[in-house]
Amino acid sequence: MKNQFKLALLDLDGTLWRDGQVIPGAPAFVERLREQGTQPVFFTNNSSRTPAEVVTALERCGIAAHSEEVCTSAQAAAHALIARIPAGSTVAYIGLNGLEEALRAAGFTPARAQGGNLHGVSPDAAAAAVIGMDQNVTYHDLAIITRIAYRLGWFVLTNSDARYPVADGTFIPGNGSLGALVEYASGVRPIVTGKPDRSFVEFALQRYGVKKEEAVIIGDNIYTDVLAGAQTGVKTIHVLSGVSFPDATDLPQADETVESVANIFRQTR
Repeated sequence: MKNQFKLALLDLDGTLWRDGQVIPGAPAFVERLREQGTQPVFFTNNSSRTPAEVVTALERCGIAAHSEEVCTSAQAAAHALIARIPAGSTVAYIGLNGLEEALRAAGFTPARAQGGNLHGVSPDAAAAAVIGMDQNVTYHDLAIITRIAYRLGWFVLTNSDARYPVADGTFIPGNGSLGALVEYASGVRPIVTGKPDRSFVEFALQRYGVKKEEAVIIGDNIYTDVLAGAQTGVKTIHVLSGVSFPDATDLPQADETVESVANIFRQTR
């Protein structure tokens, strides 16, 4: 029997690794996908790293990968701006290398919010504002993004994850927690480009040239990975190796959205 999936959208944090430590079985699983003819795509809400940096981190975990196999929420955020602002526009942002590189690659001029100002330009020059994960963010960084969001009436959030899983099995506040502060203070709702927003899945499917019936999402977070599958009709595998929400009872699920690894990726020789 031929494997039905051409593409596997693999979450990273909590699925292949946890706080940088490989989850047992992950390297063998990725290799098994390749052997069965399923293209792995490292499909992450974490906007911090560039694709090359993601590949380096994967290789440290014993997982072979190439930069073109990495699809990040930073890339999706930059793509979302293309239809909204002119090429070359200044984009105010909070984030790390991954977001800065994605904005440059999309033809924009990124300007980091630092201490209540933008690096090198006036805040009034910003045509957009984007928030990506940065654990060194300050109150004043968030304050300038808030002011720009209020002026524009919109801002972009690379992902809305409330929590980020760490090695001891607990969590730290995620990018969605930063976005919540800006949303509350500015009164402006963000445009979210990471999971569970359907635009991120659609961006990946278009980029890799597959139909939704030919793809599967694998992830640990029911409010991002699983919900993204439910909202787009892409079959999804929920793994229990990452963040957990024991009080979650209200997740909408399409029929057969969540299936077992054993049933989907069985031996087909």
